[in-house]
Amino acid sequence: MLIDAKQKKWFAAFVLLSAAALAGWWYINRTIPGGLRGGDTVGLWFGSLGSVLMIYAGLLAAHRKVPSWWWLGARKTWLRGHVWMGLLSVVLILCHSSFHWGGPLEKTLWWVLIGVIVTGILGVILQNILPRLLTSRVPTEAPYEQIPHLCREMRRKADAIIDEVCGAYDPSPPILENTIAVVQYASNAKAQLRDFYENEVRPFFDAKVSRRSPLFNPLQAEARFTKLRRLPGLDDATHQVDDLARYCEERRLMAEQERIHFWLHAWLLVHIPLSVALLVLGVTHVVTALRY
Repeated sequence: MLIDAKQKKWFAAFVLLSAAALAGWWYINRTIPGGLRGGDTVGLWFGSLGSVLMIYAGLLAAHRKVPSWWWLGARKTWLRGHVWMGLLSVVLILCHSSFHWGGPLEKTLWWVLIGVIVTGILGVILQNILPRLLTSRVPTEAPYEQIPHLCREMRRKADAIIDEVCGAYDPSPPILENTIAVVQYASNAKAQLRDFYENEVRPFFDAKVSRRSPLFNPLQAEARFTKLRRLPGLDDATHQVDDLARYCEERRLMAEQERIHFWLHAWLLVHIPLSVALLVLGVTHVVTALRY
């Protein structure tokens, strides 16, 4: 969710409602001997409203399952409500508890709630930063789900290029037993191109590629391909080497896209379980409070 001008009304509502809740708590807390407690009528109202807003925020995930229910409203509206009403629920719960930690269950609830809020804020920050970073670093963004298929296609085309230049692939490594064999290998540009391709370029097209590959570094990749272009015997294969370099550059950009995409969604791996735990602990808190 982007924090833009469209958030002004939500932010204003959050500030005004938070101020009203805090002002109401401050006034009532002063008028009640011993201060406002969570079990008092007003305290229960604060807790109930805060819980309703938490449930509303938690129902965002369920909204995806029923997109045809138009009367629920647009998903963007729910997403904004998820953020701002979720923050407002924290203010109401603070008023409900009169800014006290409470017992062991309540302390656990507070720590889980803090975790939910922190990861949620982190998610909003990442969603406002990473898409712009992705646009600046990856000029031509590929559909994320299609990246493994695109890698396989690039490998297939690269295999055809190398087979055209170097001939059919012989998986047995060259035997360099003496100086003559070493000299012969050093003068065989196509053999060196084949080894470079099999050892560095072809693995670079794997769906899960190691970031230790020197081809991840644009400068190192360019240096290696420049060295290949200068090898005697590859003068007639410059175009093919350029195609390999271009494929490697495209794979590097896809890997950058995958990395940014991971961090764009990784916070959910913490935020969602904490949100579920918060709802479960909240129900437990209500049941135990009513029973005891």
